[in-house]
Amino acid sequence: MKNLHRKKLVYLIFLLFSCSFVSFINLTEQNKRVEFSINKNEWKFNRADVKNAHKSNFKDDAWMSITIPHDYNGGVDGVHSDIFKGRFDFNNDLDNRLIYKGPGWYRTTLQIDDKHKGKCIFIRFEAVSLRAEVWVNGKEVGSHDGGYTAFEFDITDYIKYGKPNVIAVRSDNSNNPNIAPWMKDETKSFPYSFDYGIYGGIYRDVRITVTDPIKIEKVLNTPVSGAQAPTSVSIDTYVKNYSDKEKTVDLKTIILDPKGNQLSKLKTSKKIKPGQTITYKQSASTFNDVQFWSPESPKLYKVQSEISYDGNTIDNVESTFGVRYFTLANKQAFSLNGNKSFLRGINRHQDMEGLGYALPNEQHIEDAKLIKDAGFNAVRHAHYPADPEFVKACDELGLMLWLEIPLTGSTSDTPKFLENCKSQLTEMIEQNYNNPSVIAWGIGNESDRSSTEEISNTVFKALVDLAHELDPSRPVLGCNYKFKSNQDLVDVYSPQDWSGWYSDTLNAYNPDAIIGEYGASIDYFNHSDQKFDITKNYNPANKQSFWSQEFGCFIHEYKISLGESQKELFPGHFAWVAFDFASPRAGRKNNPIPFMNQKGLILYDHKTKKDIYYLYQSMYREAKDLPMVYIVSESWKDRWKTIESKDVWVYSNCDSVKLFNDYGKKSFGTRIKNSGPRKDTRFQWDSISVENNVLYAEGWYNGKMVTKDTLLLNNLPPK
Repeated sequence: MKNLHRKKLVYLIFLLFSCSFVSFINLTEQNKRVEFSINKNEWKFNRADVKNAHKSNFKDDAWMSITIPHDYNGGVDGVHSDIFKGRFDFNNDLDNRLIYKGPGWYRTTLQIDDKHKGKCIFIRFEAVSLRAEVWVNGKEVGSHDGGYTAFEFDITDYIKYGKPNVIAVRSDNSNNPNIAPWMKDETKSFPYSFDYGIYGGIYRDVRITVTDPIKIEKVLNTPVSGAQAPTSVSIDTYVKNYSDKEKTVDLKTIILDPKGNQLSKLKTSKKIKPGQTITYKQSASTFNDVQFWSPESPKLYKVQSEISYDGNTIDNVESTFGVRYFTLANKQAFSLNGNKSFLRGINRHQDMEGLGYALPNEQHIEDAKLIKDAGFNAVRHAHYPADPEFVKACDELGLMLWLEIPLTGSTSDTPKFLENCKSQLTEMIEQNYNNPSVIAWGIGNESDRSSTEEISNTVFKALVDLAHELDPSRPVLGCNYKFKSNQDLVDVYSPQDWSGWYSDTLNAYNPDAIIGEYGASIDYFNHSDQKFDITKNYNPANKQSFWSQEFGCFIHEYKISLGESQKELFPGHFAWVAFDFASPRAGRKNNPIPFMNQKGLILYDHKTKKDIYYLYQSMYREAKDLPMVYIVSESWKDRWKTIESKDVWVYSNCDSVKLFNDYGKKSFGTRIKNSGPRKDTRFQWDSISVENNVLYAEGWYNGKMVTKDTLLLNNLPPK
């Protein structure tokens, strides 16, 4: 199986349980699973290591009042906003560091009604960075190492019913050689320092679940389909008995198609001993007219799982899956559901201006929509598992996902580090297994910068083997490894390509492998009239000229165009990056915006679009679906100081564009795509004299004017 998995890479799609449990049968109040968020409780917070803060009678009145999600570096609380002050700034003196990395304490109270006596109570954290320790009423209930996956504790034995219960959480985002991500020496410049912020805190949702002592733990749905093979689905339902009595438990599973029609009803009974977890294995093949999941048509099936004993229904959950199959291998085209396709990809970091890591669910959904609207069909989530809401949005919108664990930078030689990487990999795969959007598991990015080849190979091989064991259906990817022997371990190796920016000339871009990153730093208000050449080297340290929007567009235009022309020869490429993001590393202090990685298509506010966003939309979206036209550039309205001649270009997906120096008057003529590094990305008018402050463009498609744009210029006289 492993040889098949590694060689031909025909990966059949399946997916795992959703973290969002939805009731679909009217159970009695007594037996019903209850789940509720405690995000909006009054939480108390202190960014310090406070003695005795776990105790129930600890006085936290003077602490800051916050709500969840919260981190203590990104400013979501209006106070703790230090991410752009830089990781180190006083001769690498750790005692004078400006960005806080260390412990933070959270406390809240929770009351569980008397009617829930005899039930089981669980607390679930979607993520705490990087280490979490949890107490209930002064007693420690558990800890978790890893800042990007969910974890749950059974707190039944610690609860006082009908009374306030004190929940205390100690989080810690310190650089720790036993927890990934880890850097051997953060005080140095890249590649030894992180190129993204490691925020601290409870920055994703927190929920309480109340269930019967016999509970559905998770549901793993494994659809199998390929070419002319019949489609089937196997369903593994994990049920645990938390009680002290053996019970015969009946499982009923209903499968619904994307329109809500029932396809199958499956029933199985098993005896479960106290403390035992039993796996119910069921399968169905009643897919007469399979509806495949794809970016163009993201069809989702539902699985409704219900358990009962002694004649009473006691728990139920709803999960999803999507049916699809694909091939992903270097030196050949990507194929989805038997059709050749192309991975038009983008990377994404999750932090945001004023929020840091603590994005509300609505923002994760909005981020996915912005990416989809630009025309991308795939996302590499850099460099850690995504929020469940973002993954769910990708399922529903049709965005393929490459998820990876945060093995970023250094590989520690401690046994605990490897065990932690295994734990994070297991959690990532189990928690995202049911999501049809996920097509690959990543086990590292730019890793092994400070470890030996032997250490990195030991860690990487163990992780690749574990991923194959947990999920034989998806390939394992690795991006930009130092050693060739590391690269050979993964199923599909993905280099980065920074030709035209960090190295080589732009025309050196000639990919035959899936490209994990490419792009350029772009300062929104930086512009240049310089004409660029794909055969010349430019110095990216010259931030005045080569951080301009124009140079960034020039680089992206060439690589988009070349990729589209060679998509039979490699699977696809992933632009770096969707949004500008915090990078408090040594060496980023002198960026136009200090300690900001400015390679995003959209600014750090996740709203303001750079010119390259419209470039991608013009190349990746079809006019029949979303006609668009954009005059370059919205952030360069003072380009004309006086009436003079300049080149003007427009991004559009229309057949042709008409440009005017007035509203429908003073025409500069009609153009088709006639310019750019490969002469196929821009509608350009060379050396035209602009005499008033109105530039107006019309996009024409199928003989009709379908969209328009206006750019009002500064300095020039009004029309």
